[in-house]
Amino acid sequence: MQKRQVETDEPATLRISGNALHLSDGVGVTLLDDQIVLENRATGASKAFSREAIPLLDLFMDWIEPDDFVSRAFEQGGEAESVNRAIGVLHDLLELDVLTVRAEDLRGTRLRAPGAGWGDAMRFLLATRTSRETIFAPPAEFNAALAEKAAVTRQASAFMEYPAAPFSPLSEPRMTASRGEPSFPKTMLNRRTARRYADHPLTEAQLSSLLKFAWGMIKSVPNPLGDVFVRKTSPSGGSLHPVEVYPIVLNVDGIERGIYHYSVRRHGLERLWTGDAHEWIAKACGDQEWVREAAVIFLCSAFLPRTAWKYDFSRVARAVMAEIGFSGQSLLLTASWLGLGAFTTIALRDELFEDLLGFDPLREPVFAVFGVGALEPDIVDHSRPRTENQDEAGAL
Repeated sequence: MQKRQVETDEPATLRISGNALHLSDGVGVTLLDDQIVLENRATGASKAFSREAIPLLDLFMDWIEPDDFVSRAFEQGGEAESVNRAIGVLHDLLELDVLTVRAEDLRGTRLRAPGAGWGDAMRFLLATRTSRETIFAPPAEFNAALAEKAAVTRQASAFMEYPAAPFSPLSEPRMTASRGEPSFPKTMLNRRTARRYADHPLTEAQLSSLLKFAWGMIKSVPNPLGDVFVRKTSPSGGSLHPVEVYPIVLNVDGIERGIYHYSVRRHGLERLWTGDAHEWIAKACGDQEWVREAAVIFLCSAFLPRTAWKYDFSRVARAVMAEIGFSGQSLLLTASWLGLGAFTTIALRDELFEDLLGFDPLREPVFAVFGVGALEPDIVDHSRPRTENQDEAGAL
């Protein structure tokens, strides 16, 4: 019996050892009539090489082992003199200190901290950083303080709903796997970002499964301060689950196009806006035209008061952002299990969503969208858009 060959797309870069060398970033290069001059801009030192050395220098434009470098030089020249010339070039480059060792590159030591473009983010990270002496309240003391607070100001409900909006219940998804469905490891390994979709609608049952397994309530337990704690497939600080989801339906059988809010408590859709989002969704998603091909797009916000009532300190904003990712991964894996394609992006024009849905960004900021759709059966690689002539600003 012939052994099945395991398919792999492992780049050759992964097999490069820590001894490999690469021309360092920021090396100054000057071409003269009969020479090429390399300059170490950090030290000001420079070295002139003959034009004949250019093929050897080119080898360091990619990672190369020292032994392989000498072997390639011999292939180029075919004589001992070529090897000696290569060893001389390698010696000069090392002396000039313009080669990066792979082991250092893997540790990231050559890279500086993010620059000015990350200014606001770095201020947030530093402002919410803890110290060696940070004091954390003992659980009994913290819970007693919350009980006193609850006597004056009630905790936010575990659920957000739009009572005046037309409501449509969703069918309950099956909770057991059927024979022939992919295993959990297969589901994990099959997950890929898709940016190209078939013009084929999702079923209501598929939409129900996506919402239930990503953001739906699996069970609830009593909250001693009132209301309930909700259990979902992803974790949440204090079991508060501030993430709110707004399905933007583009192509789902039996469900009118429009924007809905997902009611976790009732496992159903509250219709907030009726219309064809194809007309504006690409602009709202950073001009990424391919998002229009998805059958449904899930806009994720976070209702901050639900978490801030219990955790009234800025560091918890880190947890809220993480929870977008936790729950989103549940969505992506559910899509993989169902044989659907999915993507996520944060390249959004937040204000367009805020204006359309009446969000107050201080109470319910927009964080991300996730999209799902049917895959074209005859296409192997769905990761590239149907057309490559648009800017894929920040697509993940």
